[in-house]
Amino acid sequence: MRLVRALFALLFVVALTNPLHAQQKQTIAGRKEAERKDAAKKEAAKTAAAKKDTVTIAPTKTGTAEITGLVVDSLHGTYLRGAEVMVEGARTSVLTDSLGRFTISGLKPGTYQIGIFHPVLDSLGLSLATKKFYVGADSSSFVMLGVPSRTSIIRSTCPPPGPRAQGTSAVIGRVTDPETMQPVAGAEVSIAWTQLEVSKEIGVRRTPRLLYDSTNAQGEYSICALPSDMRATLQARKGTAVTAEVPITLGTDETELFLRPLLLSRVDSGVKTGNAAVSGTVILEGAPSNAGSRVELVGTNIVAMTNEKGQFTMRNLPSGSHVLMARHLGFGAETVPVDLTSREPSRVTIKLPKFVATIEPVVVTAKRAASLDKVGFTMRQKSGVGFFLGPDQIERMHPNYLTDLLRTVPGLQVSYGPQGEEVSSTRGVTSLTGGSCVQYYVDDSPWQSLMPGDVNQFVNGNEVVGVEVYNGPGTPPQYTKVGQGDCTTIVVWTKFKIRS
Repeated sequence: MRLVRALFALLFVVALTNPLHAQQKQTIAGRKEAERKDAAKKEAAKTAAAKKDTVTIAPTKTGTAEITGLVVDSLHGTYLRGAEVMVEGARTSVLTDSLGRFTISGLKPGTYQIGIFHPVLDSLGLSLATKKFYVGADSSSFVMLGVPSRTSIIRSTCPPPGPRAQGTSAVIGRVTDPETMQPVAGAEVSIAWTQLEVSKEIGVRRTPRLLYDSTNAQGEYSICALPSDMRATLQARKGTAVTAEVPITLGTDETELFLRPLLLSRVDSGVKTGNAAVSGTVILEGAPSNAGSRVELVGTNIVAMTNEKGQFTMRNLPSGSHVLMARHLGFGAETVPVDLTSREPSRVTIKLPKFVATIEPVVVTAKRAASLDKVGFTMRQKSGVGFFLGPDQIERMHPNYLTDLLRTVPGLQVSYGPQGEEVSSTRGVTSLTGGSCVQYYVDDSPWQSLMPGDVNQFVNGNEVVGVEVYNGPGTPPQYTKVGQGDCTTIVVWTKFKIRS
């Protein structure tokens, strides 16, 4: 037993002191260290690759400031697009984008004030501006401005409506000179509309309404206590200068606000020419071509025809707020207001709807008869001077062309010419310049013929609701041109003017 124990003790000592065993341990430890270093290298490589994919930019200190903002149009329930944003003290400006946003960068630290300019604000006589505020270096500030709501504007502009008020709506704006853009003080601004009442007791009653206001030193006017859901015309006048009757439409909400600036020239309105110009496009609904439409500046003899693309240009026009009318056979006539100035050309787009003849109820006929009363048709008919065709007679004739009606008028003759059917007088009436003379007024405006008989190409017989024909001295003064007092005068009223 002692011998065995001694042998095991000897073997244990040999094992502890065996150099081969120690070398194996070092090899294993070295391999583990190498593996650890290799893993560390791989991890470092992954970290380096991740750093390449992610670029970290340290904040740059510029020492300047930035102002961002938003302009809201509470009046129309949207953002104020295209407003000019001015920074007082920095002599810089930007425009708001489609969402009313703006950004102004590179400002030095200091105190600034933001101001907003826009045609909507000009028409209201309002200005939007912040209070002065300080911006520091490497800072960003946000500001928000808003156009007041219609209710707020009316409340601040108009007195409380009285017991006889027609409604709570209003039309406001400014009257300015088209050449200098300076306000016109003391101008009379009027709005005219017809109030329609229908009941079993009174039937159909149309009552003309007219309200006035005068512009203040800033050219501002406000016509209050108006009903909503109505069509009206707006006109400014001062001395011998007068604008056209600009058509406006108020919406159907209980309280509506209509903004309309007017350009009133200081030149006598009898002057029919000037240095202004307008170009535009007439679009025919559903037509393969837009060519051949007639465009006229209402109240003048200035007429243009559209090309294949529906484009037209008119030059040498009088400055001020005017109305353009477009006509095309088979399409409804339309007007658009246009503000003319020699400072820059105006541009418009006019869309003509396809004309559809309809069988109209008695109530519409009654309305149109009342409208003819308003324009003086009925009063002139009762005077016994001239020849008249009213709505009932015209409806029974079912005319396709204006000449279908004029063939029935004593003293008129319809013949075929190179440009279509021409109308002449059989009574030998001649103008002072010699030759037969027939002149037209369509919807109370003189018709300037570009070629004989062209009125038949633009006025559809189905559109006509009234015709007046006068010979020579019997012609009413408003339809007598200088030097043509002995002409045969044909006055045509269409559904465009005599609305239901």
